[in-house]
Amino acid sequence: MAEPGAPGRCRVLVQPDPEALARFAAATATLVIQQAVAQRGAALVGLPGGETPRRFLELLAEQPGLDWSRVVLLPADERAVPSTDPRSNEGMIRGCLLQRIVGTRPRLLSWEAGSGGGAAELCANFQQRFLSLDPAGAAAMDLCVLGMGQDGHTASLFPGREYDLGLLCLDSTSPTGEPRLSLGPAALRAAGRLALLLAGPEKSETLVRVVEGPYDPVSLPAQLAVRRPQGAEVWCDAAAAASLTGS
Repeated sequence: MAEPGAPGRCRVLVQPDPEALARFAAATATLVIQQAVAQRGAALVGLPGGETPRRFLELLAEQPGLDWSRVVLLPADERAVPSTDPRSNEGMIRGCLLQRIVGTRPRLLSWEAGSGGGAAELCANFQQRFLSLDPAGAAAMDLCVLGMGQDGHTASLFPGREYDLGLLCLDSTSPTGEPRLSLGPAALRAAGRLALLLAGPEKSETLVRVVEGPYDPVSLPAQLAVRRPQGAEVWCDAAAAASLTGS
């Protein structure tokens, strides 16, 4: 198990409502991408699935001053369905972001979940392509934006399992038994900047436990991301932040 996470290392950046949150997230992601491109000529960005990120992705597509030709995007996790399936995170990213970009579009690193391969094979292939993005073999994301469920899961890291911190990618199973593919703790914890994006009062109590409660990543896998040594951020609306100390 990892060393206990340090409460207080997570910056919580609160916006008044979901629309303001989406605009803040798009503007902040734009700055991170621009900085990465300026510093090393490329940017690698992990993106979340779910409903909350949709507006963020739509607004990100409209941001000026981005050289998308130098950007690689990837879904932080994926269901074992084709990208044309309404449940596909890749499909959502394509529809909300890529198809809205005017001009050159970024590269999307796909899990190829609809190719018919087994979960272990898909993860191994994705990991190989992920690592190939960096000649040094690190392929640390410049930015990784994640969602969080009411049960404290993030990406497809679900409660009830002790995850090996050295895993870059892994196959998983949702509580309903659905096969999943996911970035692992090593990839999430290595990202240059990492943020949880969440909104709504239904996430409030879980957020308190993740950010301020005892370190228990088996029960709250989101802690693996936000309670990492170099710190992380929470981008949320006022409703989600309502139960936090000092909010």
